[in-house]
Amino acid sequence: MKLNKILLNNIGLKLLALFLAFVTWFYIGEATKVAPQKTVLQKIFSPGYYSSKKLYIKPIFVGSVPRGYKFTETDIKVMPEFIVVLGPSNILSEKEFMYTKPIDLSEHTKARTVDIELKSISPSIKLQETNAQVYLPIKKLEKKTKE
Repeated sequence: MKLNKILLNNIGLKLLALFLAFVTWFYIGEATKVAPQKTVLQKIFSPGYYSSKKLYIKPIFVGSVPRGYKFTETDIKVMPEFIVVLGPSNILSEKEFMYTKPIDLSEHTKARTVDIELKSISPSIKLQETNAQVYLPIKKLEKKTKE
């Protein structure tokens, strides 16, 4: 009776511990495939495994401004201009830019600053700052008058 009670109490916590053990097992299995001669801790904490990189933020635009308006890409301002990212060297070495989520230009008819979310570059890299402010230089075209 006592053994049955011990086994059945807190079954949720036991299942959670089992799940976490499996996740850890598979993570370690994947980590050891990279360089089998090193231990997992050596791989994770080795100086070459993690690095930081300065990535400039590049806005992505979709659509076009409504008729009668002009959008000048050379006057775009992004704040912050760049973000410093810390992550696995093999992922960061392939990246040059951090991109925003798409900004639909057809929704804007005047110059404004929009707060836009940054796209994730990898699930293993977490960002402290996930938004950027993008100044959209949209001007209304002047109508030509006939004389």
